Amino acid sequence: MQPNLINHLGVSMASIEISFRSSFLMAMVIFSIGLLAIGGAAENHLLAGDKLKTGENISDAHYILKMQEDCNLVLYRLPDTLAWRTYTDGKGNKCELTMQNDGNLVIHDDTQKVVWETKTNGTLANYVLVLQRDRDLAIYSSPLWSSGSNA
Repeated sequence: MQPNLINHLGVSMASIEISFRSSFLMAMVIFSIGLLAIGGAAENHLLAGDKLKTGENISDAHYILKMQEDCNLVLYRLPDTLAWRTYTDGKGNKCELTMQNDGNLVIHDDTQKVVWETKTNGTLANYVLVLQRDRDLAIYSSPLWSSGSNA
C-alpha cells in the first residue's frame, strides 16, 4: 500500500503489525492444542468467544464434554461413563456454555442468568478451554515460553 492510502484509511503499519502478532500467537496456541488431541481429528477446545449450545459437545478420542438439555455440563469417558459434571441439571432452560474473553467459563440460561461459572475472569486476552488427554479440563492464556520467531 502507498503511504497516503494507509493514512487515508486510518491504518498504521504498527497497528497491522500488532494485529498480525496477536493472530500469529493465537495460531500457535491453536496448533499446540491440536497436538494435545489424540489423532488430531477431534475438536477438543473452545476459544475465547466460543459457545457450546444445548446438545453440542467437544471431544477427543476418549472423552466428550456435553452441554446437555437439562442444563448440566457433563464430561464422559466414552462411550458413557460419567467423569465430571457441574451439577446444574434443572437450573435453567436452553443453557449454553461460553468461554468468555475475560477467562471466565460460564453457563447461562435462556434469560442470560448465570447458572454456573469458573470465576476465573481477569483481563481480556486470548483464552482457550482445552479437554486434555488426561481427562482434565483446563483454561489457558499466555504461553509459558515462546521462540520469539514472530518478531
